[in-house]
Amino acid sequence: MPNHHIKPILKTAGIVLALCAYVAGAWFFSRSTPYYNITNMSGADRISYEKARVLSIDYQDVGPDKTYRQMQTGTQTATIRILTGEYKGQAEKIKNGLNYDSNYLLSPGEDIIVSVNTAASGKTINIFLYSPDRGPWLYILIGLFVLSLCAIGGRKGFRSVIAILFTLTSVVFVFIPLLYRGASPAAAALAFAGMTAVVTLLLIGGWKVKTAAAILGTVIGVAFSAGVLRLFEYLASLSGYNMSEYDTLLVISGHSGMRVDQLLFASVIISSLGAVMDIAISVASSVNEVSSSDPLAGAGRLFRSGIRVGRDMMGTMANTLILAFVGGSLNMLILIYAYRMNYFQIINSNTIAIEIMQAFSGSLAVVFTVPLVSLTAAKLLTISSCRRNGVPALPELPSPPGAKEPVAAK
Repeated sequence: MPNHHIKPILKTAGIVLALCAYVAGAWFFSRSTPYYNITNMSGADRISYEKARVLSIDYQDVGPDKTYRQMQTGTQTATIRILTGEYKGQAEKIKNGLNYDSNYLLSPGEDIIVSVNTAASGKTINIFLYSPDRGPWLYILIGLFVLSLCAIGGRKGFRSVIAILFTLTSVVFVFIPLLYRGASPAAAALAFAGMTAVVTLLLIGGWKVKTAAAILGTVIGVAFSAGVLRLFEYLASLSGYNMSEYDTLLVISGHSGMRVDQLLFASVIISSLGAVMDIAISVASSVNEVSSSDPLAGAGRLFRSGIRVGRDMMGTMANTLILAFVGGSLNMLILIYAYRMNYFQIINSNTIAIEIMQAFSGSLAVVFTVPLVSLTAAKLLTISSCRRNGVPALPELPSPPGAKEPVAAK
């Protein structure tokens, strides 16, 4: 096999091995003893969640709900066989009540998840239906996404998968454990943002000048957003204490030292990072294309090209963050509309104020990343092009009267 074919394979294998080593190290770092084991009940009783299969439906009285005709309500009695855990292979009978909270109509041969309550004596207390077994369908969806990304994106698509795995691993095994152990959420979020930007953009863009410009722009853009967020957190009297589930988090912080007050700051930084990286690498790539097509283009022209492309993107990116807020808060918005809530009640509620701060702080980061990346990429690419061609950095030449500069392709 030619060397130019072997080298990319070895490089990819090295990246995969490095990711595996990182995942193993991060998993080891994340191990901790929970302050409260939710699978233990009173005394020595315990509860476990196991996979089971429906063998038969022994009794069924189910029909359309009188108010919501599209919903089935009633009762089922089923015989199941437990497929995992200490009761594997054992057949049991369970009742399934179809109501507004749990509306799962069972059928023979279906795999389900059940909760098994066991007494200290080792005998089962009760077995309840928890949910359908959704795992296989979720795995298929994830697999379809990965295959599509690799098939359409090729090598870069595969590297994108590696970047996603790195990000997820960092969140679950590094970032969350750091918060749990009492690290400053603000410092941890900024460090996580910088690390994720470096690794993700290097995997996708490679060791190139445009990647360096995108990384610098992302880091500075996120830092700017952090400063704005800090200011408006203070002015609006908002913090992690105003977030949902803060009472449970306060109980946890009493055992772990977690800083609940800074969790709002961390959540906003993390939620805006993806959009900032997206626009940063897009603008840097566009400026790089202009520089490649015209190596003698000055920094001013490259900067203006990046700004033109960025202007087209910043509106859609900012809109993406706003729509993400709408999608995540859709139920709440419907309730606000249905109850005709007072304006002062809406705008000053903790939930709405936090969502607005998240959406617009992230959008500000996107907007200011455009000129930052355009300027950084223009300067770095100009210096690189001049060095590559063996000429000193050229001053910006005025365009001829009436001439139009080409627009950079996105």
